[in-house]
Amino acid sequence: MAHLPSRSFQAYQVFSANTNVGKTILSAGLVRAAAALSVGADKRKTKAFYLKPVQTGYPVDSDARHVKRYAPLAETRQLYAYRDPVSPHIATNDPPKDSVVLEETKKALRTFKESLMTNEKGWALLETAGGVNSPIMSGELQSRFYRPLRLPTVLIGDSLLGGISTTLTSYESLHQYGYDIPALLLFDNKSLNHQFLERHLTNAENRPQVYVLPPPPTKLEDPEADAAQLQEYYQATENYFRHVVEDLAQSHQQRLDRLESLGDKARDLIWWPFTQHKTVKEVTTIDSAYGDIMTTFVPPVKDNAIKSNTGTTTNNLQEGSWREMFDGCASWWTQGLGHGSPELTRSAMYASGRYGHVMFPECSHEPAVQLSETMLRTVGQGWASRVFFSDNGSTATEVALKMALKSSQDRYRNLGQKAGRIEVLGIDGGYHGDTIGAMNACAPNTYNAQVTWYKAHGHWFQPPTVVYKNGQFRVDIPASMAADQKPVPPVLINNLSDVFAQPSPADARLDLYRTHIRSTLERLVHEEKREFGALLMEPVLMGAGGMIWVDPVFQRTLVDEVRRFKGFGEALPPKSAEVAQSKNTWQGLPVVFDEIFSGCWRLGRKSAADMLQTQPDIAAYAKLLTGGLLPLALTLTSDSIFNTFLSDVKIDALLHGHSYTAHPMGCAVANTSLRTYERMEAHGDADQARRDWGADAASDGTSGVWSLWDQKVVERISHLDHVEGVVPLGSVLAIQLKPEQGRAGGYASMLSQKVQHQLRVTESPNSETEVAIFGRPLGNVVYMIASQVSTREQLAKVEKILLRTLESH
Repeated sequence: MAHLPSRSFQAYQVFSANTNVGKTILSAGLVRAAAALSVGADKRKTKAFYLKPVQTGYPVDSDARHVKRYAPLAETRQLYAYRDPVSPHIATNDPPKDSVVLEETKKALRTFKESLMTNEKGWALLETAGGVNSPIMSGELQSRFYRPLRLPTVLIGDSLLGGISTTLTSYESLHQYGYDIPALLLFDNKSLNHQFLERHLTNAENRPQVYVLPPPPTKLEDPEADAAQLQEYYQATENYFRHVVEDLAQSHQQRLDRLESLGDKARDLIWWPFTQHKTVKEVTTIDSAYGDIMTTFVPPVKDNAIKSNTGTTTNNLQEGSWREMFDGCASWWTQGLGHGSPELTRSAMYASGRYGHVMFPECSHEPAVQLSETMLRTVGQGWASRVFFSDNGSTATEVALKMALKSSQDRYRNLGQKAGRIEVLGIDGGYHGDTIGAMNACAPNTYNAQVTWYKAHGHWFQPPTVVYKNGQFRVDIPASMAADQKPVPPVLINNLSDVFAQPSPADARLDLYRTHIRSTLERLVHEEKREFGALLMEPVLMGAGGMIWVDPVFQRTLVDEVRRFKGFGEALPPKSAEVAQSKNTWQGLPVVFDEIFSGCWRLGRKSAADMLQTQPDIAAYAKLLTGGLLPLALTLTSDSIFNTFLSDVKIDALLHGHSYTAHPMGCAVANTSLRTYERMEAHGDADQARRDWGADAASDGTSGVWSLWDQKVVERISHLDHVEGVVPLGSVLAIQLKPEQGRAGGYASMLSQKVQHQLRVTESPNSETEVAIFGRPLGNVVYMIASQVSTREQLAKVEKILLRTLESH
């Protein structure tokens, strides 16, 4: 991350409100002033650098040549030059890849910074081309293209008549994308645009300091005469530009002061969730995030005697440094479309401007109705008819339990039975959130062990699990399922999609699972006289429990057997013709799928239920629902559940809700997210991954199951001796490490924490082209979660580091 600023290196980028507003003239003045700051309080010289990544109209026009002529002490460089004086996106028929252009830009800044001597300070200016939202060669907008750098921005305003509008639009666009804008420069003229802009931006959160500079002289036809008058102009305005540069330096130091203090302030003020504060060695200060990458700041090391074994120079340790970190936990599993997604940001801004927040009960607004229609058409297709809004996954599950248990209680009463303590059926290892009801619907585990009011309300089946080990998928079946309680040989499967295929009638698992489930239900209901109101489970992959991949055949069988079991009573006789006409009348018990983690294309399909080829009666969704931008959760259900709550009496309603129910911003963002996921699926964005994992050859004729993670890399990891198994599903890659001898696995294990620490600080001889990896420990499980827009190029970097770390472990 050597291209980013430090105490001894300032770097800025210049955007302008439009073309022909004096961007290059003002850039030259700034660079000239910076180069003239030869000594400071510490007597260190300043070395200035001007970078023009994209130039059109070359060689007739050359901004770098202009800067060099009038700021001769500065170094100058341009990277991509095109002859025609047109927008870069039409200047070439063979545009370089954005990733290449961005890397060359970083490299140029990095090279300059590394050239600084110990007695020198660096000052760099990157000048963009055209206006804020002018495109580069690929057609990508500059405001988006340069966003991964997020250098402090000097905005050149339009000083002419009508320039207030273009300047404010440019400012708001940069602000929307998360740029810091310490300075706004304008020429002084009769329009007095600067006066209005100064007043208008007085209370702006990202308020730039407005500077007014004398306008340059009118261009003369004689080149020599014109050059002479420009030289006079720069000499006459030296004090103006020096003032701007000195103010920028002050803003720069204040920014670093704030970043350096954030970690200590967080330790003193914040109580982090799921964190033992005594064990926190380093606070990760996140300055910004974009795409899959979080840009983090590492404060300076005060002790000069400390030496780095990661390749970091002593100077960086004293000044502080930066890390680009791949967000390997998808920011607690929320990131679907990358950090700072412009599309999601625009959706949120539009809904905020249109609504703010509005009351929802007995009301309607367009984003909520659209979202309901989309969810029922996609993940709820064929079974759901109603959508309930809440704010987080745990609450969505809590609502689902209220729906299910009330429906079951009504059935018991309708059958003349007095409902007693209603419990749930589930799968051991499941986790459904931290609200009281959701916690009580889980088996005793690490998360509820210290909660004094926790009471286990249910029975949880020990599940058969799947891992990828030594190049094969292995289904491990608990010995408790066998009648004789003896170990059951594992089932080996060669193809990922075949793990989800309907098994043949000869598959021994079918009889084994059916017999075990039926006998267990008979014992619980008829012998122990227990009453149950719901089957609640995470379909396919149980996340917080340790990335446990449950055998799909077992989960399908469990749903089927619960629906067939007569001990729960017959279907509730209809109270009305409306109920009688319901297309999905639940049987046995209401089946609840907690798809908070697995839903919305996380695992490569629209829902985990779709992968199981079975449907629930109720399902909860959150996390990827909004692509990672805003909190929102939904609980979907069928008419047969909804009609349980219909009555002339208000207290028979589902009495649950939040002040911010169906927040229009969250709904609008979710609509954009879902449209994007659907479009990506329709356009075949994952076709390479499907071919890689043989999903096109799925034996059941479906579109198959696949992983974004490279099959060869995953197979190599699966052969490591200290790896128990790998779970490669969609964007998820989970690696189960074998517990150390004499130590237990599970959440309390410190194994993954050691690996995650290595991944966060890993540097190699090619560290400038790699990234560190930010992950969260999960006992003995190391997991990586990509976003749905992660590129193969980016994932290849992560796979390389992950493999290198695991092989050295």
